[in-house]
Amino acid sequence: MNLRVFKKDVDYLVEEIISDAVLGLNFAKESEKEEIIFGVINDAIALRETLYTKINHYDRENTRAYFNGVRREFLEVLDNLFERLSETAR
Repeated sequence: MNLRVFKKDVDYLVEEIISDAVLGLNFAKESEKEEIIFGVINDAIALRETLYTKINHYDRENTRAYFNGVRREFLEVLDNLFERLSETAR
C-alpha cells in the first residue's frame, strides 16, 4: 500500500462527506437537522486529523496489519458519518 495514495483517498472521502453535508444544509429546515449536519462536518474534520496522525506515526514492525486496521477503522467511521447524514434526509 502506498501512503500517498491512502492520504489522497482519505482527503477525497472526507471532502465528499463534507460536501454532502453542506449540500444537506440547503435542504434542512429544522435546527435539529442542522445540528446533526454540523456534527457530521466536525466529526469528518476530526477523522481526517486523526487519520493523518496515525498515518504519519506508525509502527514500522507490523506495517501491513497496522494499516489494515487503520483502513478498516476509517471505513467504519466514514460509513457511520454517511448514515448520520442520511438520517437528515428523511
